[in-house]
Amino acid sequence: MQPFEIFNTLAHQEASAGTVAVLIGAAIFAGVMLVIMVLISRSIRELRRGAERFACGDLSKRIAVKGPLQFAALAESLNIMAGQLADRLSTVIRQRNELGAVHGSMVEGVLAIDREQNILSLNRAASAMLSLDATSAIGRSVYEAVRNAELQQVIQQTLEKDSTVAGEMTLFEPGTEPNEPEERTIQLQSALLRDDDGQRIGLVLVLHDVTQLRRLESVRQDFVGNVSHEVKTPVSAIKAAVETLSDLPDRDGEDAQRFLQIISRQSDRLSAIVDDLLSLARIEQAGEGGLQDTRPAPLWPVVTAAIETCQIGADAKQIHLHAEGDQCVQALISEQLLTQAVVNLIDNAVKYSDPDTSVLVRCDVVDGEAVISVTDQGRGIEPKHLPRVFERFYRTDKARSRELGGTGLGLSIVKHIAEAHSGRVSVDSAPGAGSTFRVHLPVC
Repeated sequence: MQPFEIFNTLAHQEASAGTVAVLIGAAIFAGVMLVIMVLISRSIRELRRGAERFACGDLSKRIAVKGPLQFAALAESLNIMAGQLADRLSTVIRQRNELGAVHGSMVEGVLAIDREQNILSLNRAASAMLSLDATSAIGRSVYEAVRNAELQQVIQQTLEKDSTVAGEMTLFEPGTEPNEPEERTIQLQSALLRDDDGQRIGLVLVLHDVTQLRRLESVRQDFVGNVSHEVKTPVSAIKAAVETLSDLPDRDGEDAQRFLQIISRQSDRLSAIVDDLLSLARIEQAGEGGLQDTRPAPLWPVVTAAIETCQIGADAKQIHLHAEGDQCVQALISEQLLTQAVVNLIDNAVKYSDPDTSVLVRCDVVDGEAVISVTDQGRGIEPKHLPRVFERFYRTDKARSRELGGTGLGLSIVKHIAEAHSGRVSVDSAPGAGSTFRVHLPVC
């Protein structure tokens, strides 16, 4: 072979070897790049899935920190962000639950309204006061949901004056008697809601049910008026009798004796009123501190002792007193106080019963309570008076009550004695059908 041919052959072989090397290098590079791309793609998918979980609120699972350095650093940053979000979200949820618990347990009703006067939220108390379903009421216009002119006026005044406004509204609910709705008085307090920039975004109304407070105020006013009248009547009679007696020329005559009897009778009545007021004060004080002289005892001896005490007055009107029921009923009682309560009930029954009738005193266990009941055959009481018969000085027939010598405190004493025993009182009556007064006590 010629030298030139040998050189060409060697050159060709070297070129082929270089080509092979290039191809092998390219293949290796492509393989490495493929591996890198796979790793990058896998990391991106893992990051995307993790970000989607975080976006959906699932912050419990973290992103695996692997793959290229930059992606691992990004995954670590996302995990730190998720942890911080989880902590903040947990704090927000806890605060929301605490606020919801406070909001829901409030006695006062809370009603939030937006700028368009649509209901944003209301708590359980507000829902009950306004007879609204909390779920369906949210988003509705407050004027549509609550058709009350007084509430709407408070809202308008708050928006117009741009300040806090107080007011009251009256609501009516179905009562125990047909066609006689019960009136409720709601006190309103309104304030504007503002955002962080001070812009008005709505208002909040706080509702407080003051029905019981108003009723107690009315009872107090009635009590003051009644006690003044009850005391003034005998004092005026005594004063008039004394003035007349002092002007009589014959201080020993029949007229003088008649006026002296008036003075004596009215003095006795005034003394009875004072004694009953003192008894009420003592019973209330004993009830607040707990009765000290109570013991488990049968109620039957209390019933028989009360009947014996009232027997003379009943015989004078030819009224028959008799007792029935379970003689084994026991309760934790102060025998002296409970006897006084039963005596008051029997004495009332005798006073307001017609001659030749009967009064029944029963002792039973009813619905887990020891019950002493006194039933008469008198005129009965109109339904409108029943809720107030146990109030001090409340009389269903004022003229007849004073004529019979009552102080107007007997039933109030019965009520307070029952409450001092952790019990209660009740009454059933109807005009012309007599009355049944009961003392309910916990069974021992």
